[in-house]
Amino acid sequence: MRHRLYKYFTEHRWADAFLKGEVLFRSLSYFRDYEDESVRQDKNEGTSVYRPPEGLFITNHTKGTTFTLPDYAFEAAANPEEVFVFCASRSLNDELRARFEAVVCVEISKVQTFCERIRRVLPANAAFRAGRVDYYDDGEGPGARWALPDQIAISKFKSYEWQREFRFLFCLTDALGFEKGSTRLVKGDANASRIPEHRQYLLRARSLEDICRVHEFVKMKIST
Repeated sequence: MRHRLYKYFTEHRWADAFLKGEVLFRSLSYFRDYEDESVRQDKNEGTSVYRPPEGLFITNHTKGTTFTLPDYAFEAAANPEEVFVFCASRSLNDELRARFEAVVCVEISKVQTFCERIRRVLPANAAFRAGRVDYYDDGEGPGARWALPDQIAISKFKSYEWQREFRFLFCLTDALGFEKGSTRLVKGDANASRIPEHRQYLLRARSLEDICRVHEFVKMKIST
């Protein structure tokens, strides 16, 4: 991992805490229910959606028949309350600053070292993953992703591609294991119920100042 990552903050105090080693992970459901008109919010967060425009093609192997369900989708979901996520971007630009309403951005220059420091403070039973978000159209077949909750958790619709997101995620259960998610057939847009209180997990790693650089945003332009 030789690339650099960028974490945008709406307040300096959160950037300062991060530099001291405080890494706040939030549940997938937090981003699903977040209300900011599809900037951080993603109503399909933690869910892989396959919705072909011509309808969902179904094969009944028992009867040897096939048919199409108009306006149906196949959804595969990771457990939204057991998978914790920390998000960053692979880009530093004014569009991201404006959309995230950021006042400061912290550049992570040594991503592998950052991963190692996270691993050191995670419980011994934690499953940890890190990777670029994969952007897709809901008309594309899900391939093997439907059975892989860790891949579901790092996939989003192409409408979010502007974020160029990179994610760190972990769980303390088997929620990231093969076929440990849930699947369903959905007609129309059937959104999940909102959760009144979302789980979060604050990791306290050693100082990150030696692997980070601060970018202040001044007068709508990036200042370094």
